[in-house]
Amino acid sequence: MQKFNIFIIPVLCLLLIDQITKTIISFAFMQYDFNIIKNFITFNPKLNTELSWAGNYIDIFSSPLVTVLLNVIAIFIFLTGYLLYKAKREQTKLSVKVIMVCGLAGCLCSLIDKLLWGGSLDFIQILDLFIFDLKDCYLTVAEVLFVIIGVLHNKEISVKEYSLFCYHKFKL
Repeated sequence: MQKFNIFIIPVLCLLLIDQITKTIISFAFMQYDFNIIKNFITFNPKLNTELSWAGNYIDIFSSPLVTVLLNVIAIFIFLTGYLLYKAKREQTKLSVKVIMVCGLAGCLCSLIDKLLWGGSLDFIQILDLFIFDLKDCYLTVAEVLFVIIGVLHNKEISVKEYSLFCYHKFKL
Protein backbone atom coordinates (compact mmCIF):
# COMPACT_ATOMS: atom_id res chain seq x y z
CA MET A 1 0.00 0.00 0.00
CA GLN A 2 2.90 2.34 0.73
CA LYS A 3 3.83 2.33 -2.97
CA PHE A 4 0.52 4.07 -3.71
CA ASN A 5 0.74 6.81 -1.04
CA ILE A 6 2.15 9.36 -3.48
CA PHE A 7 -1.06 9.14 -5.51
CA ILE A 8 -3.64 9.60 -2.74
CA ILE A 9 -3.66 13.42 -2.49
CA PRO A 10 -3.51 14.14 -6.25
CA VAL A 11 -6.21 11.55 -6.98
CA LEU A 12 -8.44 12.96 -4.23
CA CYS A 13 -7.94 16.50 -5.56
CA LEU A 14 -9.00 15.51 -9.09
CA LEU A 15 -11.90 13.49 -7.70
CA LEU A 16 -13.11 16.46 -5.62
CA ILE A 17 -12.80 18.86 -8.56
CA ASP A 18 -14.90 16.51 -10.70
CA GLN A 19 -17.58 15.87 -8.10
CA ILE A 20 -17.83 19.47 -6.84
CA THR A 21 -18.16 20.68 -10.44
CA LYS A 22 -20.98 18.20 -11.06
CA THR A 23 -22.72 19.14 -7.81
CA ILE A 24 -22.65 22.85 -8.67
CA ILE A 25 -23.89 22.16 -12.20
CA SER A 26 -26.69 19.87 -10.99
CA PHE A 27 -27.97 22.45 -8.48
CA ALA A 28 -27.59 25.65 -10.48
CA PHE A 29 -26.82 25.14 -14.17
CA MET A 30 -28.73 22.15 -15.58
CA GLN A 31 -31.07 24.41 -17.56
CA TYR A 32 -28.25 26.40 -19.19
CA ASP A 33 -26.66 25.79 -22.58
CA PHE A 34 -24.07 28.16 -24.05
CA ASN A 35 -21.05 28.33 -26.34
CA ILE A 36 -17.59 28.15 -24.80
CA ILE A 37 -15.87 28.29 -28.20
CA LYS A 38 -18.43 29.33 -30.81
CA ASN A 39 -19.72 26.46 -32.96
CA PHE A 40 -17.16 24.07 -31.48
CA ILE A 41 -17.32 23.59 -27.67
CA THR A 42 -20.59 24.03 -25.80
CA PHE A 43 -21.62 23.86 -22.16
CA ASN A 44 -24.56 21.45 -22.38
CA PRO A 45 -25.24 19.45 -19.17
CA LYS A 46 -26.89 16.04 -19.55
CA LEU A 47 -27.15 13.08 -17.19
CA ASN A 48 -26.01 10.02 -19.16
CA THR A 49 -27.87 7.15 -17.53
CA GLU A 50 -26.53 4.60 -20.00
CA LEU A 51 -23.58 4.24 -17.53
CA SER A 52 -20.90 4.03 -20.24
CA TRP A 53 -20.17 5.28 -23.72
CA ALA A 54 -20.68 1.74 -25.03
CA GLY A 55 -23.98 1.60 -23.12
CA ASN A 56 -25.41 4.02 -25.67
CA TYR A 57 -25.02 1.29 -28.29
CA ILE A 58 -24.90 -2.11 -26.53
CA ASP A 59 -27.41 -2.86 -23.77
CA ILE A 60 -25.11 -5.02 -21.61
CA PHE A 61 -22.85 -1.98 -21.04
CA SER A 62 -25.82 -0.13 -19.51
CA SER A 63 -26.06 -2.68 -16.72
CA PRO A 64 -24.97 -1.25 -13.34
CA LEU A 65 -23.45 -4.59 -12.34
CA VAL A 66 -21.41 -4.88 -15.56
CA THR A 67 -20.19 -1.27 -15.53
CA VAL A 68 -19.23 -1.34 -11.83
CA LEU A 69 -17.39 -4.62 -12.41
CA LEU A 70 -15.54 -3.09 -15.38
CA ASN A 71 -14.56 -0.11 -13.20
CA VAL A 72 -13.19 -2.41 -10.51
CA ILE A 73 -11.25 -4.39 -13.12
CA ALA A 74 -9.80 -1.16 -14.56
CA ILE A 75 -8.67 -0.04 -11.08
CA PHE A 76 -7.12 -3.49 -10.53
CA ILE A 77 -5.23 -3.21 -13.84
CA PHE A 78 -3.90 0.26 -12.96
CA LEU A 79 -2.73 -0.87 -9.52
CA THR A 80 -1.19 -4.17 -10.61
CA GLY A 81 0.38 -2.57 -13.66
CA TYR A 82 2.06 -0.07 -11.37
CA LEU A 83 3.23 -2.85 -9.04
CA LEU A 84 4.88 -4.56 -12.01
CA TYR A 85 6.43 -1.24 -13.07
CA LYS A 86 7.84 -0.75 -9.56
CA ALA A 87 9.17 -4.30 -9.53
CA LYS A 88 11.19 -3.45 -12.64
CA ARG A 89 12.20 0.15 -11.82
CA GLU A 90 13.28 1.97 -8.69
CA GLN A 91 12.28 5.50 -9.76
CA THR A 92 8.83 6.41 -11.03
CA LYS A 93 8.86 8.64 -14.11
CA LEU A 94 6.58 11.69 -14.19
CA SER A 95 4.63 10.27 -17.14
CA VAL A 96 3.83 7.12 -15.14
CA LYS A 97 2.75 9.23 -12.16
CA VAL A 98 0.42 11.21 -14.42
CA ILE A 99 -1.01 7.99 -15.87
CA MET A 100 -1.65 6.64 -12.38
CA VAL A 101 -3.17 9.84 -10.99
CA CYS A 102 -5.39 10.53 -14.00
CA GLY A 103 -6.31 6.88 -14.52
CA LEU A 104 -7.20 6.18 -10.91
CA ALA A 105 -9.03 9.49 -10.52
CA GLY A 106 -11.00 8.82 -13.71
CA CYS A 107 -11.91 5.28 -12.66
CA LEU A 108 -12.94 6.36 -9.16
CA CYS A 109 -14.98 9.29 -10.51
CA SER A 110 -16.69 6.89 -12.89
CA LEU A 111 -17.47 4.52 -10.03
CA ILE A 112 -18.90 7.38 -7.96
CA ASP A 113 -20.97 8.53 -10.95
CA LYS A 114 -22.51 5.10 -11.31
CA LEU A 115 -23.12 4.52 -7.60
CA LEU A 116 -24.21 8.01 -6.48
CA TRP A 117 -25.43 9.84 -9.58
CA GLY A 118 -27.01 6.92 -11.43
CA GLY A 119 -24.96 7.92 -14.45
CA SER A 120 -22.47 10.50 -15.58
CA LEU A 121 -23.30 14.21 -15.53
CA ASP A 122 -21.62 15.20 -18.79
CA PHE A 123 -21.46 18.89 -19.61
CA ILE A 124 -18.78 19.67 -22.21
CA GLN A 125 -19.89 19.07 -25.79
CA ILE A 126 -17.67 19.11 -28.89
CA LEU A 127 -19.79 19.84 -31.96
CA ASP A 128 -22.58 17.27 -31.99
CA LEU A 129 -20.08 14.43 -31.68
CA PHE A 130 -19.17 14.02 -28.01
CA ILE A 131 -20.41 15.15 -24.64
CA PHE A 132 -18.15 14.47 -21.69
CA ASP A 133 -17.02 15.60 -18.24
CA LEU A 134 -13.76 16.11 -16.34
CA LYS A 135 -13.47 12.41 -15.55
CA ASP A 136 -13.35 11.66 -19.26
CA CYS A 137 -10.55 14.22 -19.64
CA TYR A 138 -8.59 12.49 -16.86
CA LEU A 139 -9.03 9.10 -18.52
CA THR A 140 -8.07 10.45 -21.95
CA VAL A 141 -4.82 11.92 -20.59
CA ALA A 142 -4.00 8.57 -18.95
CA GLU A 143 -4.86 6.61 -22.10
CA VAL A 144 -2.85 8.83 -24.47
CA LEU A 145 0.24 8.74 -22.23
CA PHE A 146 -0.15 4.99 -21.76
CA VAL A 147 -0.24 4.40 -25.51
CA ILE A 148 2.78 6.66 -26.10
CA ILE A 149 4.80 4.92 -23.38
CA GLY A 150 3.61 1.52 -24.63
CA VAL A 151 4.80 2.28 -28.15
CA LEU A 152 8.14 3.66 -26.96
CA HIS A 153 8.81 0.79 -24.52
CA ASN A 154 7.03 -2.14 -26.15
CA LYS A 155 10.06 -4.43 -25.81
CA GLU A 156 10.28 -4.02 -22.02
CA ILE A 157 7.00 -5.65 -21.01
CA SER A 158 4.38 -7.95 -22.47
CA VAL A 159 0.86 -9.02 -21.63
CA LYS A 160 2.28 -12.46 -20.86
CA GLU A 161 4.75 -10.98 -18.35
CA TYR A 162 1.97 -8.92 -16.75
CA SER A 163 -0.31 -11.97 -16.54
CA LEU A 164 2.42 -14.10 -14.94
CA PHE A 165 3.23 -11.27 -12.52
CA CYS A 166 -0.42 -11.07 -11.41
CA TYR A 167 -0.68 -14.84 -11.19
CA HIS A 168 2.37 -15.11 -8.93
CA LYS A 169 1.52 -11.99 -6.91
CA PHE A 170 -2.07 -12.99 -6.15
CA LYS A 171 -1.99 -16.76 -6.89
CA LEU A 172 -5.05 -16.34 -9.16
